[in-house]
Amino acid sequence: MEQRLAGAGTALLDLAGLYVRASSTRAVAAPAGRQDADEAVRIADARAQEILRRVQQGGDVDPSLRVEFWSTGEELAEKLVAAIERDMQEDTGRPLDPERAYELWNAAYSLGDARGRWDTTYHQVLSPYRGDLYGTDHLNAVLQRRRAGVLLDRVGSLGGVTYFDKVIQVRNRPRSDLAEAYNTQTRAVERVELFNGDIGFVKVHAYDSRQWTKPGFRIRRFQVAFARKEHLWVNFEAVGAVEDNLDLAYAISIHKAQGSEFGRVYLIIPKYRRQLLTPELLYTGLTRATRHCTLFVQEDISPLLGMRRPEASALARINSSLFTFRPVPPALLNLAEWYEEGKVHRTLVDIMVRSKSEVIIANLLADRGIPFTYETPLYAPDGTFYLPDFTLTCRGTTWYWEHLGLMHDTGYRAHWQQKAEWYRKHGFARQVIVTTESKGVDSAAFAEIIDNLLRGTGPLPLLSDIAL
Repeated sequence: MEQRLAGAGTALLDLAGLYVRASSTRAVAAPAGRQDADEAVRIADARAQEILRRVQQGGDVDPSLRVEFWSTGEELAEKLVAAIERDMQEDTGRPLDPERAYELWNAAYSLGDARGRWDTTYHQVLSPYRGDLYGTDHLNAVLQRRRAGVLLDRVGSLGGVTYFDKVIQVRNRPRSDLAEAYNTQTRAVERVELFNGDIGFVKVHAYDSRQWTKPGFRIRRFQVAFARKEHLWVNFEAVGAVEDNLDLAYAISIHKAQGSEFGRVYLIIPKYRRQLLTPELLYTGLTRATRHCTLFVQEDISPLLGMRRPEASALARINSSLFTFRPVPPALLNLAEWYEEGKVHRTLVDIMVRSKSEVIIANLLADRGIPFTYETPLYAPDGTFYLPDFTLTCRGTTWYWEHLGLMHDTGYRAHWQQKAEWYRKHGFARQVIVTTESKGVDSAAFAEIIDNLLRGTGPLPLLSDIAL
């Protein structure tokens, strides 16, 4: 992917990289004695916060990535159509005629082909789900109406599909169940294999080529030219055949897109139903784009933050290995709690952190009954945010605990300095507790800080008292 996006900016690569790291079992818990693993995770986390801050601002992050936020299904549909047609106008140099939108779509699909053949890989809408207003079923209906509404009204559809629709084969047709097709090279009808995931465009059936433009004509059959075998026009001559074999493919699931690549990708990320959306799946969706990705995120970036949590990984929850048995932490086996917004975690088993030092801090907080959350976004009045390591409440005051483990690393140190300036700028410095590992991990010092918080007396290592 890096070579394919060369010269187009790195934001898409940077964002995708967050989720291939988040899905690593190393991010769940580094083995004892593996300080290098802890350091790698911390450095990656500092870099992650920077790209997420850029994403949170929305709009064009760089030439490879655009971010759009939406609240309702209606708003998503409106923004999705607008983004697609804006990109089509940019790519083709043609203006949009709202009454004849299909002309722009046809021009975009045929870009780069001297014979005017349509390219199934020009762009693709991807969603993790099929149902709801952000799922493929609804988005397909919206996009079909936009692109082929004139035909739907004039000639109707067959099994929900009309002429020139983009479609996907949804079941295998092996040698024992071959499909019938007309071979334009041999000019003969033959039996052909089809495979689940094949994408193509609907054509007017050859028998109807002189009739379909006449008044009163209604569609009764059509043919499909699938990608990489456009010379084979596969016949579909009954509603049952269409419903058993084809779905609209203006929008497809991320699962269906695995192994495929598209020039432009429009990736839908819902907020309130993400139990099935894993870091692995998000990474797959982002990396389907060879040129540009527009990310449609519901309301705010909390879904993207949630996908970075180690417990969100599907791989980390697998309890088996070909070579060794790795017990899964109990927290991973009770995922429902991880998707409650703002949940307070009171015990060590309820939370997973990124380093051994943070494990100690979390354990001490839980032992003393101090409610806290881990990596909860802290927003400033201007809408920017950072992720404190711990957000805790003690004696009616909210505190933010930052543990600095890698101040010897230039990039990590620069990130902290920027973060500290942000805390100061927005008036949080007197609430930020700062600990370091300059002299190693000091559990006793952590315990003393927590005890001072509980008593309301004694010194605290606050950012406001530290010179940068």
